[in-house]
Amino acid sequence: MRRTSIGTALVLTAVTLGCLTACTSTDSGSEGGPTRAATPAQATKPTPTSPVRIEDGFMPDLVGQSVTSAYGQLSGSMRFEDASGQGRIVPTGDARAEEWKVCTQDPKAGAAVADGQEMVIGAVKNTENC
Repeated sequence: MRRTSIGTALVLTAVTLGCLTACTSTDSGSEGGPTRAATPAQATKPTPTSPVRIEDGFMPDLVGQSVTSAYGQLSGSMRFEDASGQGRIVPTGDARAEEWKVCTQDPKAGAAVADGQEMVIGAVKNTENC
């Protein structure tokens, strides 16, 4: 009889601990309910509020951005060209870069970028069409 009582107590304790472990959140920032682990796609997929950086190994989508913004997202070998065909020098390191917008990019957005690979950005003045 005593053996049955101890066995029952152990089973009840194990079930209770199992429920508490499964129902407890370890995320101190969440409120209410258990948290779910992110799937691999969710963990690596960039969100609209966090632009892709070249450090991630993929080319960000720069078309439509200012030259200043594009320049700030890139690192490595890059070249900015006048996409109008007029041969003008595209400013990158001063306030005039805000007056230019990106029209083209090579490699395309989302393409893998290898170390040392040159990135070519075509831009025109904000008042001009791409």
